[in-house]
Amino acid sequence: MSKQAMDRIRKRAVEAQKRIEERRVLEKELLPTSCADNLHEKKTRATNGLSSNQVVNLAAGEIYKNEQLGLFDAIPISQREIIPTLLTRIPVFMPITKAKQKELLDDDNALLFKTPFGKGKRYGANLSVFDEDVMYALSRLSKKKLIGPHENMPIKVSRIYKANEKGSVNVDTVICTVTDILNKLKMSKGGKMRKDIVDSLERLASTTLVLTLNKEDRYLGKCVIGKPIKLVDIEWQMYSSDGIIYAQFSPIMTYWLESEYTYYDWETRRVLKNRLAKALHRYLSSQPKEFFKLNKLEDIAASVGHHGRKCDLRSTFKRALDELKTVGFLNDYTIEGTGKATPFRLYATRS
Repeated sequence: MSKQAMDRIRKRAVEAQKRIEERRVLEKELLPTSCADNLHEKKTRATNGLSSNQVVNLAAGEIYKNEQLGLFDAIPISQREIIPTLLTRIPVFMPITKAKQKELLDDDNALLFKTPFGKGKRYGANLSVFDEDVMYALSRLSKKKLIGPHENMPIKVSRIYKANEKGSVNVDTVICTVTDILNKLKMSKGGKMRKDIVDSLERLASTTLVLTLNKEDRYLGKCVIGKPIKLVDIEWQMYSSDGIIYAQFSPIMTYWLESEYTYYDWETRRVLKNRLAKALHRYLSSQPKEFFKLNKLEDIAASVGHHGRKCDLRSTFKRALDELKTVGFLNDYTIEGTGKATPFRLYATRS
């Protein structure tokens, strides 16, 4: 072997060893330590006197610098006015009180549901339409998609989510403050609302779903069917005036936001007061503008998570639909049937 060939081999060996050492240092820095701890360390070392936006920028630099070392690729995300279509049709976020939800839990504290689109279980905290607002505020604040191996993500991704042919998964991510979420929701910045946001983040982080759907290949093809799936992983660090939040949407949620989504008018959602009106706005947004199919009120109630007395179904829906008409989301609607000999059916046209 020539001297030149030997020199090239030695050079490649040195470069390979250097990359191995860099990877070891990086893994030691990232994997054993939570994102919240990393954000806290960055805050305590270098953020005295900085604004919340500056703190977020520093934290983003701390997280995304790993792209340069090859842990993952990061690509920008533009703001989207969308929600996953499936989540408009199953009752994850319910328009009823938490006390009422508790009455519906099984012996394992899981919420069982069955709709025309499939059935499933929701484990974790009881979720309301407010928690839905918070989750989609996070989605709208998302600015980076990370693409890489499961174990390289800032929050390690479960192997139940299938990798592509290159061994990578995709996760949408966001780094923001509590104030950013309140601004996105156009809510007051008082102490109670800040606590409500943090409590909601904790509930969202606890949530897992087990789904059996009519179109499993379409919606669950990116994960192992029959396994609990998460919507989002969230870590946060609270300070006296604000809090830094890192949210990482699961690969299945990221897929839904990429490929199985419904356009959504957030300004209309924001002005709605009635909880059922918000749930119906979500549900009807994914339906044809002239809504005449799959329209039994009982089926719609199951899909949005409304539980009440059957005799009150028509009047309860009428109040919610009237509000949707008042804000201009619906042009008109009618509820036909008696609820006895013939089921209540909704006929509606959207603007």
